[in-house]
Amino acid sequence: MVRRIIFCLSLLCGIAAQAHPEWKEANCIGVIDDQGDFRFTVKFDIPSYLIGKLPKEAPVKELDALMFGQGSLAPAVESGRLRFAQAVSVMADGKPLVLKLESFPSADDILLTSKRQGEADRYPVLLNGKFSTRVPAGTRQLVIRFPEELGTVFTNLRKGMEFQTVMAVSKNEPGEFVISDEPAHPEDVGWWQSALRYVATLFGEGFTHVIPEGWDHLLFMAMMFAGAASLRQALYRSLIFTVGHSITLTVVALGLVGKVGTWIEPMIALTIGVAGIMAYRPNSTERQMLIVPGVFGLVHGLGFAAAVSDRLGNWDRARIVQLLIGFNLGVELAQALSICLLAGLLWALVRLGLNESRLRRTTCLLGAGAGFALMFYRLIVLTR
Repeated sequence: MVRRIIFCLSLLCGIAAQAHPEWKEANCIGVIDDQGDFRFTVKFDIPSYLIGKLPKEAPVKELDALMFGQGSLAPAVESGRLRFAQAVSVMADGKPLVLKLESFPSADDILLTSKRQGEADRYPVLLNGKFSTRVPAGTRQLVIRFPEELGTVFTNLRKGMEFQTVMAVSKNEPGEFVISDEPAHPEDVGWWQSALRYVATLFGEGFTHVIPEGWDHLLFMAMMFAGAASLRQALYRSLIFTVGHSITLTVVALGLVGKVGTWIEPMIALTIGVAGIMAYRPNSTERQMLIVPGVFGLVHGLGFAAAVSDRLGNWDRARIVQLLIGFNLGVELAQALSICLLAGLLWALVRLGLNESRLRRTTCLLGAGAGFALMFYRLIVLTR
């Protein structure tokens, strides 16, 4: 059974890996001069941004409707300009700066650039949005946020000839740039305090990656719980699952495997469906129900790695160790909490007179159906 599962995962991986559309990452270049004037340019795929999709997820049909539909592009550009100005933000040592949007692509610019690229290569259309602001004297750190529709933004920030930082700012994550050697506080903290604080931050990221953001992850935990004979057994399976995803997260963090693509998303959904079926089957052995969380944990670990891998290139080994400790602890606590909450809900329903075995088997079937449906949906999105 396990061999068949692994074969299906490998087959799906091969199919989905061929489903990448043509797209390019956004990038940003910024310079702070000696007077504190900060100007930066964001180059991004403007059509995918206007339809509210990540560049790698923007369907060609929707892009064509925007670009060539009667009267569609100009209004979208106007609303996009407003959203762009509101979504980009810069904070100096925790205080927001007032940004001025100096320029934004016009509808004519977008159509002309697409036309010059030719019919076969009309997407993506990479154009610039330019901002300016004033950075207060003595600022130690800038935090920059970009619109989530841009995905990862490769950012190069320079202050005079003294400081230059290049990093990948992930979706929904701030880019933190140190532009001064001065400590943030006179009582600058020690390295171990800084490390502990960073582990705590990553712990929070791991927790929120499951609760509330990882609803598909929670669905997998529900399958693990529904097929377990006791709360203790469910928590043990959760621990085995954590060991599995820790292995792949470690492998990616150490650079032994390349960047994880979006093909991992339908794979994760497949594991939910298969886990539901196996939890439903009365003849599934305890050994199988321990192997399954471990094997599927390897798959989910690639999903976790995709969430943080864009930042790994700028981290040293010490920070990678902090990632593996903090993030995994946060994930495991969120898993254990979700299982305990499910156990409490089941106990309450049984107290109301409902049959426990029927509740568990119904949960398995519903979860399996949801997992397979999600897998097909994600495959369709990838192949558009």
